[in-house]
Amino acid sequence: MTQPVASAVQQAHAEILYLFRTDSADLQAVCRAARDRLAALPALEPRDPLSWSSYRLVTADVLTLLGYLRETGVPSSELPSFRSLLIDVLRYLYEAEEGKLGALLARVVHNEWAAQLGASHTAAIDVAERLAACLFALGETEECRPLFEEVVRLRARVLGNDDPATLLAACNMGACLAVDEVYHAALQLNEDTVRRCERLLGRDHETTMLATANLAGTLSRLGEHQRALALHRDVLQRRKRISGEDSLMTLRAEASVAEVLHSLGDHEAARAINADLLPRFERVAGKDYSGAKHTRSRLEQNLRARGRDEEADEVGGKPRF
Repeated sequence: MTQPVASAVQQAHAEILYLFRTDSADLQAVCRAARDRLAALPALEPRDPLSWSSYRLVTADVLTLLGYLRETGVPSSELPSFRSLLIDVLRYLYEAEEGKLGALLARVVHNEWAAQLGASHTAAIDVAERLAACLFALGETEECRPLFEEVVRLRARVLGNDDPATLLAACNMGACLAVDEVYHAALQLNEDTVRRCERLLGRDHETTMLATANLAGTLSRLGEHQRALALHRDVLQRRKRISGEDSLMTLRAEASVAEVLHSLGDHEAARAINADLLPRFERVAGKDYSGAKHTRSRLEQNLRARGRDEEADEVGGKPRF
């Protein structure tokens, strides 16, 4: 993210604070002015940790504004560009591992938009998908699974089976089934989704890569580690070419390769990847990010499997006496 974009977000934040502090004669007009100011912000990438500090400001403004919109009776769904911003805020909360706040916000917004626009409106479906994603991240599979199923059903009916958004919904459903240990249904859905995505979207499309990684994960859970490894390596090469060496998507793909290598007993190859990956994860997303923590834990496992317990203790932060 460029400095001008960050500056634009800070300027908008200051202007919105000023609006609410100084002009309360017509609160509806103030709400619409603040909403329009937020909706006019330059695009931010929710998956880029460099944008997360700006998204924190935007999220604070959105939460404040939603309260005033409800108080004044101004529909939060009124402006399409504001709806798009709110969806991106929910994507950010998922990516930045703020799932609790994301689920809370998504639930409120989905209830409002379903009432204001109808449950089958594409924006209401998008928010339902974001709610399901946040619940999935929190491990609430019993609640998120029927939501993912409903998103697939609604998108297929409204947009058609081959629409990119419907394919993404099928991709998410496949991931949920695998985590819910419905492995054979997950395998069937993921294989079908990969085939359809490659045919309709191309191999380098984001949803195609997600679906392929989901298929690899399902295969690994079923013990088919060699097939899983080949798919994860394929996704990793595409990620590097499209997103760069140190994007979160690339780092996650590389972590998946290391995880399967460890399962195959190639602990040294897994160790080498994780040793390289750990400082990159920490630099890109911080030491508290789950990817960094999991990589540290897996590196410790790799070292212990190699009999290098002292190094493992050091990586794990265990005191030495």
